[in-house]
Amino acid sequence: MGLFTFRKKVKPIVYTIEECPKCGRKVKRKFKPGDYVYKEGEVCEKCNAKMLITMIYAETPT
Repeated sequence: MGLFTFRKKVKPIVYTIEECPKCGRKVKRKFKPGDYVYKEGEVCEKCNAKMLITMIYAETPT
């Protein structure tokens, strides 16, 4: 064993949160190129309203 310990570089996973302004439903999905905050997202499965991207963030896998 040497004096230094090396950590394996782990690439974070980027997620997008879409929220329905009508019923409040939230969906977490993987980021797609072109996503940005306040962009219209998919149609809500619960109430058929257009969802809105409210957050984009990254998580480091464990």
